[in-house]
Amino acid sequence: MTGKDLLTALSGIDGKYIEEAAAPMVKVRSLRRPLLIAAAIATALLLVGCGIVYALRLQDMSIGQETYTQSFDEKGKAIEPVEKTRDIITIYGHSGDPIQLALKEWYEFLETYDPDGALMDNNPDHPEIPNQYEYTYSCYTQEMVDKVNEIAGKYNLKLLEEWIPFQAWQGDIFLTESGIGSFVLPNSGAKVSRVSGMYYPPYNFDMDFDLTMDKLDTKLWGTITYTRKDYFPRAFPGGMDLSLFEQWDYTAPDGTPLLLALSSKGSAYIIAEPENAMLIYSIGGNFSGSAYPSADEVMTKEQLESVAEVFDYSIRPQIMDRTAVEQKLEEAQAAYDAAHTYVPETYSSFTDYLKADILMYDDKLQYSFHDLTGDGSDDLLIGKAGAFDKCIYVQDGEVLSQSFGNTYVCEDGILENYSAYEIFETHMYVTPNFIADPGDMDTAYDVVTHLQRIRDQWTCDHGDPASCREITPEEAQAIMAQYPRLELNWMPLMEYPLSDGYTLGDYLKEKDVRVSSEELQEIYRNYLLEREGPHYSHYRILDINGDGVDDLLLKGENDSFIGNTDYYWIALTYRYGQIEGIASDFYLCEDGVLEKVHTRHAGGFGVEKDGHQFMRCIGFDEELYELVVFNKATASWQTDWWDEEPIPEEEAKAILAKYPRIDQGMRPISELLN
Repeated sequence: MTGKDLLTALSGIDGKYIEEAAAPMVKVRSLRRPLLIAAAIATALLLVGCGIVYALRLQDMSIGQETYTQSFDEKGKAIEPVEKTRDIITIYGHSGDPIQLALKEWYEFLETYDPDGALMDNNPDHPEIPNQYEYTYSCYTQEMVDKVNEIAGKYNLKLLEEWIPFQAWQGDIFLTESGIGSFVLPNSGAKVSRVSGMYYPPYNFDMDFDLTMDKLDTKLWGTITYTRKDYFPRAFPGGMDLSLFEQWDYTAPDGTPLLLALSSKGSAYIIAEPENAMLIYSIGGNFSGSAYPSADEVMTKEQLESVAEVFDYSIRPQIMDRTAVEQKLEEAQAAYDAAHTYVPETYSSFTDYLKADILMYDDKLQYSFHDLTGDGSDDLLIGKAGAFDKCIYVQDGEVLSQSFGNTYVCEDGILENYSAYEIFETHMYVTPNFIADPGDMDTAYDVVTHLQRIRDQWTCDHGDPASCREITPEEAQAIMAQYPRLELNWMPLMEYPLSDGYTLGDYLKEKDVRVSSEELQEIYRNYLLEREGPHYSHYRILDINGDGVDDLLLKGENDSFIGNTDYYWIALTYRYGQIEGIASDFYLCEDGVLEKVHTRHAGGFGVEKDGHQFMRCIGFDEELYELVVFNKATASWQTDWWDEEPIPEEEAKAILAKYPRIDQGMRPISELLN
């Protein structure tokens, strides 16, 4: 672990706004002739002497440069690796400010101090280090504490106090107690929500927020940072490729001069410099979710300027009463926990449990009896194809359940948790651990042996990743042979005999009452209102799974950090007296086909693949038709996420043409809710 790695791990600049190491860099022409350079410097000095206003730029916040290797171009295509340089940026000071010089010295110290992380540990608290240093400045040794004090003293900077965290449900407390009230101007047509982050008494803070505004139909994600220049900030500068940024001066509605900066990847900054402080709004303007967005997938200059016009630049936080604030935070947390605490229902028999817990009719589900808990009584296992997912058992007269995933019962009390996904396969052999809190999956079992295959390579460990070693396929088969699976007597779950003489299937059929279109629409409406339906913006009612029941298709509010949202986020259906999800993230195509579009980061950092998956919903299952994938690293098409064998572009385009999208038929959610 290098000093740079440590900075990345502890960075005070959000990763969304630090350009990736693989980011393409635009070549900048340098002035080679010394006389021309000298003339430029002389002209700049003359202009300053004449009273021309100095124009702030991100370059003024640079404290040095670092090298990195560029392996992908601006479209994500793999190129011959080339070494590049980028600036180390601090957004907390500039142009020789004491705060900037202090951060430069702190950065250079961390570059060489404990480069491999040998002095770090997993201890969440170091009693010997005051919280002010451990949490606010991320110090984990006395040497680091001493260095913070040395740098602060050298540049006559005061130290921040121990941080106070604010969760999203506590953001109003921060806005009220700081005296800020709001980050946006009144009557601006903008609204800030989900405020959360860190307050560093007495003045500094970093707060995340969601922003909606009348001039944009996209919800934005942002961060506001306020830093006093007479305090040594919690800040870890990060590398930024400034050649990707366009920067310009702008004047806010209240007359505040601003620096606006927008990168070709959508990272945006709005920077103001109030008296003895820096105020920075960082905005996520990449609407694609890709590391290589196209020009029409990122925020424009005009959009950034419209965002800049809604923010308040007169923010001057007042000192909070720490004791009073922490008391209010505790009360808000208690209220939140009370409202979100899950209180499980209790059951006295397997029949009662099955009636309440089986969510939908699934004729593939099976049941079997086996004493998994070892108490001498049979437990009820529910699963498919010889593997169980859930064990229902009796403890102290109460029926409980514990989930295990796709698991087989083996000899000698061993369970095999098996999973396979594309090129991956895992066999984890465990002993069950029935604990007081059956919902705690971390302690539901103890690992005996763990086998994993990636493509043709097998590895083995014994529950400790440090013991992982590569093995041959023959060795893997020999290990699996040590844990033979038991043959249990599996029966269709729908034939399970309930205590009242019905089968489970009979009971569910009685519950599967079909209602009129008007009644169904009212059921959907009430469901959304109970769950704050306005989080969705559009809807459509359409039977997409062919079961004769109209489904509710919902589109969420546009969100910049999840990419394009012109598709439906989720499809719900009403069966057996309840509402269940049946599909997510899809476009409607002809003949009832759904298209899912995914961007995957695979095969190493920076490699992206865009996949188009065509499928159909049948009942509660999905049936895949075809998959076509564009591999950005090779600029070629393929029909599998992992198989790198390309197909001709004409063949890929022919697959896409087979499933043309139809009018999505989206209607404003207000029509349904009203």
